[in-house]
Amino acid sequence: MSASPQWPAPDFGSNTRPQTRILWKWTGAVTAILLILFLWQCGSAFYSGYMYGDGVAQRFHEQLNTGQYEEICSEADPSFSRWRTRDGALHFLEQLHGKLGDAGAAKQVHINVNITTGGTFVTSEFDTQFDQGEAEETFIWRKSGLNLRLYRYNVQSSVLLK
Repeated sequence: MSASPQWPAPDFGSNTRPQTRILWKWTGAVTAILLILFLWQCGSAFYSGYMYGDGVAQRFHEQLNTGQYEEICSEADPSFSRWRTRDGALHFLEQLHGKLGDAGAAKQVHINVNITTGGTFVTSEFDTQFDQGEAEETFIWRKSGLNLRLYRYNVQSSVLLK
């Protein structure tokens, strides 16, 4: 009787475990990179809002004080015009300046950064002293590159109720 050769049994499951580990490593690495990019975007938006928010609000006040309402509207985000018609926005700014007078010292009291699929929005709230009294202003800026463009503007003051 001759002995038949014994072939070793194939091991089909030995290679699947290391491939799974490699897949998890890549998934973890990609997740970490995406998280870092997300945090960087949040950080840069917050930094932009904090550093530039005061400057663009000051520019808005200078333009308001000198009656440059057209410039305010033309430098604003295109959505600013959708909030009001262009003539309506110009009329609003004229009436606002007429009732409150020139803007003086403004103190930033709150900042919020909101990142959505529609863009990055920075909300800055200011306590501002005008000629005729104090007002609370809320600016919503849309981040466009390194610039902040006026998206919405709201002002509240007891002077406006008179």
